[in-house]
Amino acid sequence: MRWIWIAVCLVACSSDPPVEVARGRITVQIYPDPARIAILLDGTEVWTTRAGNGSGKPPDGFAAIGSQTSTVEMHFGSFRFTEDETKETWQSIGELGAITPTEAGATFALQGGGGALGTGTVTIDPATLDVRIVLETDRPDSRIAIAAPTPSDEHLVGLGGQSFDIDHRGERVPLWVQEDGIEKFPDPDDQYMGVWFLHGRKHTTHTPMPMLLSSRNYALVVDTNGRAVFDLAKAHPDTAIYEAWDTKLDLHVFVGDTSRDAFSQMIAWVGKPVRPPRLIFAPWVDALFGSANVRRVAQSLRSNGVASSVIWTEDWRGGDEGANGYALKENWRVDRSLYPDFEQLADDLRGMGFAFHTYHNTFIDSTADVFGEATGAGYPIKDASGATFMFTGVKFNPATMLDLTNPAAVSWATSVMTEAITLGSDGWMADFAEWLPANATLASGEPALAVHNRYPVDWARMNEHMFATPKPGRPPPVYFMRSAWLHSQPHVQVMWAGDQQTDWSEGDGFPSVIPIGLGMGLAGFPYFGHDIGGYMSQGTVPTSEELFFRWTTLGALSPVMRTHHGRAVRRNVQWETNPATIAHFARWTRFHMQLAAYLWGSSGSFEHDGSPLFRLIALDYPDEAWAWTSIDEYLLGDRILVAPILVAGQSSRTVQLPAGQWYPMFGGAPIEGGEVTAVASRSEIPAFVPAGSMLVLYPAGVDTVLPAAALASATTLAQTNEAREVWLYSGTATNRAHAQWHDDNGPVGPPHWTWSGRPVGALPASAMFNGAPVPITTNADSATLTISGDGRLELAGGGTLMIARGVSATYKIVLR
Repeated sequence: MRWIWIAVCLVACSSDPPVEVARGRITVQIYPDPARIAILLDGTEVWTTRAGNGSGKPPDGFAAIGSQTSTVEMHFGSFRFTEDETKETWQSIGELGAITPTEAGATFALQGGGGALGTGTVTIDPATLDVRIVLETDRPDSRIAIAAPTPSDEHLVGLGGQSFDIDHRGERVPLWVQEDGIEKFPDPDDQYMGVWFLHGRKHTTHTPMPMLLSSRNYALVVDTNGRAVFDLAKAHPDTAIYEAWDTKLDLHVFVGDTSRDAFSQMIAWVGKPVRPPRLIFAPWVDALFGSANVRRVAQSLRSNGVASSVIWTEDWRGGDEGANGYALKENWRVDRSLYPDFEQLADDLRGMGFAFHTYHNTFIDSTADVFGEATGAGYPIKDASGATFMFTGVKFNPATMLDLTNPAAVSWATSVMTEAITLGSDGWMADFAEWLPANATLASGEPALAVHNRYPVDWARMNEHMFATPKPGRPPPVYFMRSAWLHSQPHVQVMWAGDQQTDWSEGDGFPSVIPIGLGMGLAGFPYFGHDIGGYMSQGTVPTSEELFFRWTTLGALSPVMRTHHGRAVRRNVQWETNPATIAHFARWTRFHMQLAAYLWGSSGSFEHDGSPLFRLIALDYPDEAWAWTSIDEYLLGDRILVAPILVAGQSSRTVQLPAGQWYPMFGGAPIEGGEVTAVASRSEIPAFVPAGSMLVLYPAGVDTVLPAAALASATTLAQTNEAREVWLYSGTATNRAHAQWHDDNGPVGPPHWTWSGRPVGALPASAMFNGAPVPITTNADSATLTISGDGRLELAGGGTLMIARGVSATYKIVLR
């Protein structure tokens, strides 16, 4: 493709004309004085920097280089940055010199204050519509910021697992991997009040992401492992400032015809995980307290009709009960006092149709079984003197952590952790990875401040490697994580929301799950779940029955449905607490098992264009202004809008629906989009689908997606012989994708199922399949019939369902 560069005057005569570099649909204008860079798509400006010098710390002009003057403290995985403002300096980059077009874009010199400040490059990728801007200085201990105008109506969403907001306009957001804290408050991030390392502030999170999506058709990433700060019109109401604590600011701006297009390009760039095994979409249940109790739980699940394909046992390495509840021992190997027959237990569970998951982290506690071995070989992180770096660990003992920059340490840890796989573990929770102290000494020689955010990425890669080769005759392996940073995405199978409080609090309780899930979806983590009932009860009440009921329904309408006993295991209401909790949990696990077919197919959308399974509504409905800021509703896949009741004691709520006609998913009359009131007792959850839609589910009654050779009474997915239950909704789909389905790829590709829709009104009294009449049963708000194989189903009064799967299977069709 031919390169073009010309100099034209597009601004006031007092400004030097820009150098233009163009490739494909993208043109980049580089202005020398005052410095500015603008990105055009098909000749229309989509994104631009500010121009020249600016004011403030950092300045709001084009860009600036600042000093790093902070001291950094770590306690219990929380970090405090104390800025010495008397020493903080910023030098504006006011001019760009020696602008030289290249095959990839252009190079230039950074200038300001009468001198040279560094170098810069612009690179254009016409295939992905990615413009990469790199500003670099050789000044050590620097940070670099770049500024861009942001109009008042622009939405800036994302930034990872944030628990208070999804649209961060008007906020200054430091991005640094750390513990969320026990309870979170909307306090400013630089105000460390009280016992600062116990409570979280507004943006403390173990999954920060220096990436965002704009409602103005671009997405943006700062590619750094250093601390990043995004000031999104906080210091200056019309300016966004993107700051990297690094000697290089590596900025990617993805542009598109729509925000959805730009988002897709960003997710493709950061990388996608391979599709995880189907069993992640089947319910997971935790079990503790030794082999006998785990067997009892497994049998109770099956005898009570609870659908589940995973039992996970985090105390496989031991546990202690104390004043703050039940806590794990910090050993790395199996506790033979609790699990003397671990190998047989694993085999027994698999015989009942369960994968068996355990637990690992990278802490090396002074009481751990591997402490002497690890420290003797030099595998932990070091302090400045070369001794093992010790801190107060999660059990309040002296502790350290594995140095993931040391290949020998990683090799040793891999050999120890994979002993669990040999014994029978099919997967595990890969916990923590937020605690790397900024003043540690690492084997690689890299500054820990520059590696800290990368630590969870390296931990994810290590887990990916440990499970790279499935064990023959065993369930496919799965690991799940709570911490991440940029570039974790391709290496994480399942992400969970972390340790929520067992209450209804906004920042760290039940309601926080939704904004975290939305943010993780926007960052490229589609396979998301959370601890049903919450985890931490310190400073609050244990899980109540009402909270358990509500959280169970949210779990059922999430990509991953998983329980956690929580720290207050003896006091939390859980699924076995009473007959009502058992019945409620069984009902919703069985629906989630049916929904696994939809979730599996929805993975095809993610693979196709990055669409998350737990989805910001604005991705699909960008013209709905409210959808850019909503943190109490979400889309599950492309056609289920979920609006949980998140306030204790309430049985109704206001729901925003996009324009058009919608149906309550579980039955009821159609309603028009807009603001509506949804009523739901504590055993229900408001959920809606667009008129004319279709849901393809597994049949009711499946206990597990895995074989269950030792339990004849269990119904496995294989035993259903490709049967499906299909829910059809009257009306005509505005988006035709909502009326089509491919079993593996959802709305993408040639459909296996195609629904024409039908007029809203009376249900059909008769139906024909491949020209022959089929019996139909009607009730107040639905009609049901059963057919087999491929063909054409025609409903009296209108409506046609085409099936082209190429298998001989039985289908239950439900028309609403």
